[in-house]
Amino acid sequence: MGSKDKNGILRVAAVAAIIILPILGIFYLGKAKWVHKPLDYLGQSETLPDGAKQHHTISEIRLKDHTGKIVTMADFDTCIIVANIFFASCPEICPEMNKQVQTVAEKFYRNNKVRFLSISIDPESDSVPVLKKYAARFRADRLNWQYCTGSKKEIYDWVIKDLLLATEQKGQDFIHDDKVVLIDKEKHIRAILPTRGEKNKDRFEALIRIEEDINNLLYEYRQKELDK
Repeated sequence: MGSKDKNGILRVAAVAAIIILPILGIFYLGKAKWVHKPLDYLGQSETLPDGAKQHHTISEIRLKDHTGKIVTMADFDTCIIVANIFFASCPEICPEMNKQVQTVAEKFYRNNKVRFLSISIDPESDSVPVLKKYAARFRADRLNWQYCTGSKKEIYDWVIKDLLLATEQKGQDFIHDDKVVLIDKEKHIRAILPTRGEKNKDRFEALIRIEEDINNLLYEYRQKELDK
């Protein structure tokens, strides 16, 4: 067999791998059986005099979403929140992250017990019209998903102290993080999960982990309802 033939075979094999391997990854991950796993409480917890645990709880914040509606944490009292931070002019990381979030949101768009919240860390540039255009890019209006802005100082303090994101960047003028924060109905943080990865397999596994942890929390609340 000549070198040209060998090179041709190698090229075909490479193209086939690029096409087939991601498909196989989706297939096998889709076949993975979900098993309930109790989620931890993240952040600092305190033991009260009666022995009960008081877990880290996110505080109130006032935001404005991509439709101009005022948003507070009280609006999420009956649902699980999947939160992330971004900025609209971010060229690569934020679009990749929000595409991953969109994939997860599409799984839960019929479930009003799960909502998605994306907060701009660049409110000076990300006005309501900018956010509206950005939200349309990811079809947020049909996915229980709000893109929000607000006071820069309040957002930065809240992201670091409450969401526990970008803590290693404290003190910098510009913060960034490509993770999502899973918040329960009592406003406790139950998971902080990556959205991205270097390889397709890493990205698939990140999606599955986020979906599984949302289902873990939904299961927890279903059990509480049954125990009443």
